[in-house]
Amino acid sequence: MKNPLKDKKIVFLDLDGTVYLGDNLIPGAKNFLKNLDSKGIHFYFLSNNSSRSKLDYVKKLSRLGINTTKERIILSTDGVIDFLIRNKVKDTYIVGTRSMMDMFEEAGINPCSDSPEYVVLGFDTELVYEKLRKAAFFLLKDIPLLATHPDLVCPTPEGPIPDIGAMLSLFEKATGKKARKVFGKPNVEMVRHIMKKHQATNREVVMVGDRIYTDMELANRLKCDFFLVLSGETSAEEAARLKKKPAVVAENIGKILP
Repeated sequence: MKNPLKDKKIVFLDLDGTVYLGDNLIPGAKNFLKNLDSKGIHFYFLSNNSSRSKLDYVKKLSRLGINTTKERIILSTDGVIDFLIRNKVKDTYIVGTRSMMDMFEEAGINPCSDSPEYVVLGFDTELVYEKLRKAAFFLLKDIPLLATHPDLVCPTPEGPIPDIGAMLSLFEKATGKKARKVFGKPNVEMVRHIMKKHQATNREVVMVGDRIYTDMELANRLKCDFFLVLSGETSAEEAARLKKKPAVVAENIGKILP
């Protein structure tokens, strides 16, 4: 079996369901990353999970035995913040965690405004009904909605739990409003700046992940290789039904390399 990483410069790695599941490291993940380091391949962690800050992810990975930096963490939240800054938006109403709100405050954006220019939906693991009520109230006043990512569910060791995609359906049913813009994977702007930084072509890039509609779709849009791992959302049966096959399908990240 040939090395699927031959001639690659960058590997983008999904986190939930790919590098870890819940608080458990996926078997072989650490060795896979060591292999990338030994070959001089740059790697970055991509997550649509907007419930945590970059520092939260650095700390979690450290607890699991993987030392990294905030510069190697790319979140769906980054795209939202960049969009708001470019459009000179200062006031928002966020349905999200305290960690997510902290990132907005650090960027000079009010996450709890009573006169928001946008409602922003994140993966809120601290959700209470009052947040839904207030967000719906703003949407009915024609305040536009932004979402950090489109994922329907978030994988956990016990099984999938509702994520933003499900929440978007809730708001649409309740208010008739859809998100004006959805960030995160599979949008290519999430990683284009990294490719430019390393002067990497699409043929020199790999996306590794467990989801078809975000991870694989991002690879398709980038026209780069995709390595599908079956340790998260996608089952072996679903993988077998794909018309366009990934470059690699593996039980988990530890089984990718020969």
